[in-house]
Amino acid sequence: MTVFKGFLLLLKRDAKSVSLYLVIFIAIAVMTQLSMGDNQSTSTFKSMSTRIAIEDKDQSELSKNLVNYLEKTQSVKNDLTISTPDMIQENLYYSNVYSVIKIPKGFEKDYFDKQTPLTLINKPGFDSTYVTSQVDQFLRSVKVIHESGDTVAQAVQKVQRYDSQKSRVTLIAQNKSGGEMPYHNYLFQYLPYILISMTSYSLGIILIIYAEPDKKRRMLCAPVSYRSMNLQLMLGAAVIGTGLWLTCGVALPIILSAKAFLADPNLPYYLLNVGLMILVSLALSFLMSKLIQRVNIISSVTNVLTLGMGFLCGVFVPLSVLSPAIKK
Repeated sequence: MTVFKGFLLLLKRDAKSVSLYLVIFIAIAVMTQLSMGDNQSTSTFKSMSTRIAIEDKDQSELSKNLVNYLEKTQSVKNDLTISTPDMIQENLYYSNVYSVIKIPKGFEKDYFDKQTPLTLINKPGFDSTYVTSQVDQFLRSVKVIHESGDTVAQAVQKVQRYDSQKSRVTLIAQNKSGGEMPYHNYLFQYLPYILISMTSYSLGIILIIYAEPDKKRRMLCAPVSYRSMNLQLMLGAAVIGTGLWLTCGVALPIILSAKAFLADPNLPYYLLNVGLMILVSLALSFLMSKLIQRVNIISSVTNVLTLGMGFLCGVFVPLSVLSPAIKK
């Protein structure tokens, strides 16, 4: 077991680099859990109102109800002067309002005659886009109902009634955690990044050292078969994989999440996924050791590989927000 003992000595020598990545991983996991864990309330959405100004010269049934509709959801500023383009530009520039709506005379008649005399002057950004969307949605809804035979007043009443209704959402496809994100989930979310880094700095470096020409010749001269050497190196890789599995997949979740992790119905899947990820990490480290001949450049290659896979494979950025071209 000479090769295996040498493997362990080299692993002990590189323990500082591996431990550094382990500390970084623990820090990332703890900070993520504190900021995004399920100890915080999940009902964080809050509808925000946008500051707008409205000038209604039409004073028709449609324009009045449009103003009333916007007043329910937006912050309408009635104390601003928007009679001239310079005043409008000044209010938008200083963010007194994000959108100015000017309703001219004859707006209701012209609108139902398939004209759009309504003027929307927006400050670039999501706030003004939200206002534009609301205005368009209200007017289109009233127009569709009015063209079906209802009067403008009846159409407005129906739109207001439909808008006041609340949707009832029932979660059918619940996971085994009741549809909630487990507190320790974020620990496993960033696990692939750190596993690839740690195996590269442990197994990858050791295999590169063993593959150096002088050391390889000396081992081939020893009374140890080539098959035995490979088996001992595989045993060393198994020690690294088992140690990472116990440390990152078992010990850390128990320390950080305690009973919640042990009581998780998906516990077998967590442990299985960590084991599979470790096999992939070990395979990548073996591949790197065959393509890289110098130990001092493994750091650069590891950073590119881990960060690239972290951003493109769903670790740091969910795959749901990546475009099909990037995925391909």
